[in-house]
Amino acid sequence: MKKRIFAALLCASMVTAAFTGCSGDSGGDSAKSEWAGETLSILVSSGWMDNRWDDVLESFEEEYGVTVDLQTIPADQYPDLLQSKLTTDSCADVFWIQSNPFAIESVIVNPEEYCIDFSGAEWESLIPEARLSSCKYEDKLYGLQIYNNSPDCVMVYNKSMFEEHGWEVPATYDEFKELCGEILDEGITPWYMPGADGWQHQLTFFQIGGVYEQAQPGLYEALNTNQATFAGNEQMITALEQFKEFSDLGYFGEDWIGTDSSNLINAMAEREAAMVISGSGVIKQIRDDTGSEDEFGMFLEPFVDNQTFPTNPSGPTMFGYNKSEHPDLVKEYFNFVTKTENLQSILDNSPTWTNLDILDDNLEQHWLPEEEEFMSQITDEQKATPVLQTGTKYTNDYWNQFGQDMVAYVQGTIDDPNVVLENMDKNRAEAAKTANDPNWQ
Repeated sequence: MKKRIFAALLCASMVTAAFTGCSGDSGGDSAKSEWAGETLSILVSSGWMDNRWDDVLESFEEEYGVTVDLQTIPADQYPDLLQSKLTTDSCADVFWIQSNPFAIESVIVNPEEYCIDFSGAEWESLIPEARLSSCKYEDKLYGLQIYNNSPDCVMVYNKSMFEEHGWEVPATYDEFKELCGEILDEGITPWYMPGADGWQHQLTFFQIGGVYEQAQPGLYEALNTNQATFAGNEQMITALEQFKEFSDLGYFGEDWIGTDSSNLINAMAEREAAMVISGSGVIKQIRDDTGSEDEFGMFLEPFVDNQTFPTNPSGPTMFGYNKSEHPDLVKEYFNFVTKTENLQSILDNSPTWTNLDILDDNLEQHWLPEEEEFMSQITDEQKATPVLQTGTKYTNDYWNQFGQDMVAYVQGTIDDPNVVLENMDKNRAEAAKTANDPNWQ
């Protein structure tokens, strides 16, 4: 990559990177002549486009004679900034959201006004049916989701260390609590929890949505029709109480609220921490980055005695801005990134992904044996319920706020876990009214 331009926008941590490329030959002079000198701007939350995208962006610039202006926004600032950009008609050519079957309606609200309609695009056939619901609204294709199909946000543990100490994988909360006590007694952080990242600790609550649905069949449907609330749900209250108990006991580390993920890989590799809630790709990253020869495994998070799998066909999804000055270039960009060679580049350059959930038989996937072993033990029944943030309306929209309330509960600023749930109900109701949802009128 020949150059990167860094600029401060919003705050010192927001980065704008402009790429100029170095290779590529399939576009030819005809492609360059049409858009030469143009700039394609992309607005994205931090973590959604890491270095796995660098080569693809460089190639796109070279083939079309354009510059890509990548605007990466801190996660806690991104939702508000995106809304401001959309409502003031000043959005980037391409923007991203964390999409799910309800997100286009609740986050973008008016996709016909803000989004390019890609219906009929050849790349639609690459998206698995389960993911299309996060990319379409009222049968129109608006989004492109390129994500992996690995076990996502389950408990990843140091299998070698477990075997050496005779520790067993827990299936209940009591077993989990006892295990963490034994690990802590050895001077090891039981569960690496990067609270300072602002988004990871919420996973402990939302990824076990299946256990909430099991306890109250029909709960998701009732939440989506305003016939049930988070507040007063016994299993949700228990999940928050157990989270606080783990924090109070030091099972997340002494200062998990002030700890970010920058040392996660080293902590796991050097046996400073025994477990983390993460995708299975973290195993690949530990080995690639540190050369660790330890064996790792996965198990289901057992808060509230959960044994359901966190099914989640959602993920970061890109959209074309309908008011872009060069919509044809935006469409060409979407066509470009879905070419087999570019999808392969995204996968091969990913520090964590081992596969892409894309219907392209020409892709060379890199599944880990640990992934295949773990998934072979998961039944269809365990996978039946999606995670809470995907299966219920207007929930994921308030991910950051919920996380802040979890921290406040742990620190004692909020003294009742039900208040955390009440706040989510209030926020969901506001979002429903904004979306003119008839169930909340």
